[in-house]
Amino acid sequence: VWSFTTEPVGYPIQNITATASSFHNADMGPEKTINGSGLNADDLHSKEPIDMWLSGAAGPQPTWIQYQFDKVYKLNQMWVWNSNQTVESFVGFGFKDVTIEYSTNGTDYMILGTTHQFAQAPGTDGYAHNTTIDFSGVAAKYVRLTAISNWGFLTQYGLSEVRFFYIPVLASEPK
Repeated sequence: VWSFTTEPVGYPIQNITATASSFHNADMGPEKTINGSGLNADDLHSKEPIDMWLSGAAGPQPTWIQYQFDKVYKLNQMWVWNSNQTVESFVGFGFKDVTIEYSTNGTDYMILGTTHQFAQAPGTDGYAHNTTIDFSGVAAKYVRLTAISNWGFLTQYGLSEVRFFYIPVLASEPK
């Protein structure tokens, strides 16, 4: 007789590749949103611009950033640390209204709910994530975030860090 208990907790996805419609410079590429740069041991983010992704000023619109996982996961949540540069309170690079799409094959995308709003970052050191998106267990290998608006007036958009959590669907450690 086999018995097992499913886990109610999500685990962070480790193997992720990030691409974007554009980036400001080589030090501010989309990989900055998944590599932990700017995060301390308590998951609090810095205000240093080179620790974040920022789209190019003349980049194509709408601005998007896409995440590709190593396999299809049953997604639980996405945590977002929005753009947190010192100038955030008056320039507002951070995503505000966002369309979130997901796909298992990178071709056929589904929209997650309606438009989502990401909270604005304070532009100070020690910034904890302040946006959590519930994926309700959808299966995905790709997630694309498309900016509809930001918290400012420029056509540049940015994010500090994004973390995805999955729910295990296979039993492990049988006893």
